[in-house]
Amino acid sequence: MPAANYYLTNLEHLLGWVEAHHGHLIDDSTRCFMARFRRLPLAARRLYVRLMMRRGPLFRIDRLSYPEVGPAWPAVLALCLGGLGALSGPAAWRERIGLLRQEELAERLADRRPRSWIRQARRPQRLQACLQHGPESGPPLPEALRLLGVEELELLRLLYFGNGRQGLVAFILADLGVLRFEQVTLMPSLPWRSPAEVRRDLACLRAADALATHCDRRAGSADATELLAVEGVLAEAAVAAPTEARRNRALSRLADAWRRLGRDERALAVLEHASGPPAREARCRLLARLGKTKAAAMAQQQLAQDPGSDGEADFSARFDPLTARCRARVRNGALPRRRMTLPRMDPEQRIEQVVMGILAHGGGRALHVENGLIGLLVGLAFWDVIFDPLPGAFVQPFQSGPLDLFDPGFRRRRAAAISRRLQEVATGTITTEDLIAVWENRHGTVNALVPWFRFTTADVRGMLVVLPPATRAWLCDTALRAPALLRRGFPDLLVLGDAPRCFTFMEVKGPGDVLRPEQRRWMEALVAARMPAHVLEVRWA
Repeated sequence: MPAANYYLTNLEHLLGWVEAHHGHLIDDSTRCFMARFRRLPLAARRLYVRLMMRRGPLFRIDRLSYPEVGPAWPAVLALCLGGLGALSGPAAWRERIGLLRQEELAERLADRRPRSWIRQARRPQRLQACLQHGPESGPPLPEALRLLGVEELELLRLLYFGNGRQGLVAFILADLGVLRFEQVTLMPSLPWRSPAEVRRDLACLRAADALATHCDRRAGSADATELLAVEGVLAEAAVAAPTEARRNRALSRLADAWRRLGRDERALAVLEHASGPPAREARCRLLARLGKTKAAAMAQQQLAQDPGSDGEADFSARFDPLTARCRARVRNGALPRRRMTLPRMDPEQRIEQVVMGILAHGGGRALHVENGLIGLLVGLAFWDVIFDPLPGAFVQPFQSGPLDLFDPGFRRRRAAAISRRLQEVATGTITTEDLIAVWENRHGTVNALVPWFRFTTADVRGMLVVLPPATRAWLCDTALRAPALLRRGFPDLLVLGDAPRCFTFMEVKGPGDVLRPEQRRWMEALVAARMPAHVLEVRWA
């Protein structure tokens, strides 16, 4: 069991780090939160940390039980008196009903619904029935605590981690030895210049999260009031590049939500705020569908002049504003394809595994590599380049790579080092044994590219033996020119031959499945480079 102050110590470290390194980005509201938190009694601070790691916003007080906190009520009252907690009142009865367990919901419905209905009803049905009957139709609702200061805490977390993805779980996993992070000289330089800019990006991230939750919960339907609130936040550009990329994805999703409501013009207005993919491409398409051909052509021309990604460049080259469709790619030749006819398989079994089994039965061997292979090659061959502590690349000790790892500027900032390493890989100066040594010596150290637990050492050696140095260098070069290719589109299988340098890349497609754009891009690149690669089309007998 962790020490009593285990979680609290981690949070206090976070607060102290941000105060020491990014004090100029903390405004009065955040400083007030920090002061209130530090004035709390020890038990209340421990309870606050515990609850902030749980899903809220309300917490049943009668179910708060933490050995290091002790009795819950004194700590709860201290939180309320300290301004970091509030007891939920009668107005929050709907949320308090949502905290009830299955048997408690059934108890509230005992005199209002048939026993058979209650017994067969699932939790959502029971909950909806209780909400319809109101707060007075049953035993008193449990007292609940609402945690305050959550937004300030999220802002501090953003300043510490430099991104909106990580939280205190990173501390815990590292402390427990579950994760091991590379030791890098930190240069905690962040993209924000003022507290207002930090709050702007935090609001953007919160709006994107709220939109995702809303769309998932509504399953296709939408509430215009909620969409308008999100739209107001997402209209303004973010400061940090990762946050701006998230904003563009959210704008595209928001436009889709408006279109589902039949509000095409509103969707178009949303996309006017876009600065990058995929929202700018969505704007071109929508303009063309609405018959605004000239505007669509101008938007297409803007993408062609300044594409934000290789995908946008490809789209701008092929999109036809008159038909609102993309022209077929001009290819030097069709992709190599082979067919395999099989009896219908178990739907729970992945088709790649079936093909691998058939190859093994015939004496062959294949590895299901997909995007793991390209990440493995780049991660092992460029380990020191990836973890080179350039200014602003590493701002906290729990990073799986530099903040710009998947940004187009990653290669540009390290052009000389990457060029030298590619030459060393291509000429065999970086040998198979060198790469195996990195695999063994760094095994388990968090690297966003290397899938440690997907491959065994024997798998890694088998892959490196069949891939000659020139092939390894070409694969790394291709992926580093377009960082998006590091994470998607690589062929499913690497078929290992019975001799060095004997291999085949194979993309497996079942009945009705087609190549996605990023898969086609990888296959076309492999074929153009005269790599042994083909698409295997599986059909049912």
